[in-house]
Amino acid sequence: MGCASARYKANVVVITDKERQSNINNGEPVQYPHYWLQQDPDAEPFHDLVECGEEEIKQVQAILDGTLVDYSGELVPECSIKRLLRLEDSAMWLKYERSMDCLSEHRYNEQDGGPAVMRSPWSGSVQQMPLTTKHLPRDVKFRLRIDCNEAYLWHGSERSALEGIMGKHFDIKRAGSAHAKALGRGAYFAEAASLADKYAPVGPDGLHGLLLVRCALGRVYVEKRYTAWRGGRLKRMISATKLIHKGEYDSVLGDRKFAFNMDVREYVIANKTQLYPEYMVLYSRRMPDSPQAKAKSNK
Repeated sequence: MGCASARYKANVVVITDKERQSNINNGEPVQYPHYWLQQDPDAEPFHDLVECGEEEIKQVQAILDGTLVDYSGELVPECSIKRLLRLEDSAMWLKYERSMDCLSEHRYNEQDGGPAVMRSPWSGSVQQMPLTTKHLPRDVKFRLRIDCNEAYLWHGSERSALEGIMGKHFDIKRAGSAHAKALGRGAYFAEAASLADKYAPVGPDGLHGLLLVRCALGRVYVEKRYTAWRGGRLKRMISATKLIHKGEYDSVLGDRKFAFNMDVREYVIANKTQLYPEYMVLYSRRMPDSPQAKAKSNK
C-alpha cells in the first residue's frame, strides 16, 4: 500500500512506499489548476495573490449566497463580495496534490462505499454532502476530486489570521482555539457561510473576511455528541488529532443539531497538507430588517 499508517503521525503526508515515492518524484510534472495564471510546471517556486475578475467573483458569490442559511433562528446577513484574492502557491499546491493522491489510493477501494460516502460510525446512517458542494457552480464543481472526497469549505477569522494562513498556511498547533477545540485540535471549517461569518470581525477597511478552502476530507468520522458527563466532570467526546492519527479516518464532521440544537455542521482536519486555502473573500455585511421592522415601515 502506498500510504502506510505513518502518514497519520504528523501534520504532513508521509509516503513510506519507496516505489510510490519514486513514481511521484520521477513521474509526470505537477499540474496546476487550469484557471491559474501560472501553468509552467518547470517554473521557479512561486507564491502569488491574484486579484480575481468579475466572472470568478460571480462564481464565489453564488456559493456565498447559497450557504448563507438560517441555522439558529437568527437573521441571516446579506453579504456582498468586494474583493476576491486567489492564492497561487507552487509548494503548497504540490503538497496538497500529493495528499489527495495518497488519500485516493488509501481510501477509494474501501468496502463502505469509498471516501465520498460519509457514514456515522455507530448507526451507519449516510450523511449528506457539504452544503457548499450543493451550491457550487458547474465549472467549479468539476475542479473537485471525488476520489479523495474533496470539498470547498468556509473558514472565518480576523483579517490578520486569514492573511497569515494565505502566507504561511494553517498552524495546526494553534488552530481551533476560537472553537474551544470542541472536537479536538485541528483547523475548523463550516459548510454554512453564515456560521463562518460569526468568526469574521470587521477589518480596518470596513470589510469582513472569509477563506474558501479546498479540503481533502478522505474518510470522515461523524460525531453527534461533543461532550458528555463522566465521573462528575464534563469531558470532550472526541479528539480529532488522536482519531486521525490512528489511521482509520482522515477528518471529523461535527453535527451541531444534536449537540447544540443548531441545524449546521462543521468539519475538523488535523493535517494541513489536506488543505489548500485558495480564496480570500473580502465582503460587506448588512443585516436585513426584521419582520417586525418591515411591518412597521409598511404601516
